[in-house]
Amino acid sequence: MGRKSIDRSRKNITNKVNKWLEILLLNLQNKDIEKLTMDDFAILAKKSKSTIYSYFQSKEEILLAACKTKVDALSNSVFNIIEQNLETVELYELLVKTFAEGTSSISISFLQSIKKSYPTSWSVIEVFTDNYINLLREQYKKGIEKGIFNTISIDLLSQLDKIFVLQVVTNPTIFNDKEYSVSELITQYLNLRLTGLLKK
Repeated sequence: MGRKSIDRSRKNITNKVNKWLEILLLNLQNKDIEKLTMDDFAILAKKSKSTIYSYFQSKEEILLAACKTKVDALSNSVFNIIEQNLETVELYELLVKTFAEGTSSISISFLQSIKKSYPTSWSVIEVFTDNYINLLREQYKKGIEKGIFNTISIDLLSQLDKIFVLQVVTNPTIFNDKEYSVSELITQYLNLRLTGLLKK
């Protein structure tokens, strides 16, 4: 039997910890996460095992924190764009670009693995996606109201966006890392959406 983890208080996650969580997340791409141990996580984070355990009790906890770190950084980038009060099309294009840049280091296989085996971490990704799609929804509404976009059901657009990001991209029978990247798929899909929306 393996050694039981000792119940103890954990240190608070700081900006310094977020930095090595980013390194860990980058090094987890294209790895079989389910087969990795906490020892493997320590190596991939370039930290000692004792350091890892001073913050996290389990693999699930460290994955959750790593996903939160990535999502928080992307959310801050999106928030900074919204604060600029740009015109609808320019804002939409910048939101797409920011999403693409923010997911450029994330592999399809990583998302597939998180969705399949780590529901708590996946829920963090789902919440971010919902918030992001709501921002796009606002742009659809404004674009239609201003006569920039064709009049199409906003509910339909939003549901299709959500299905594509959370179900299509993460479907291993459709996409894989050898042929596609998350960043490319999202960019192509949303730019295609914009092309269809714009009035000729």
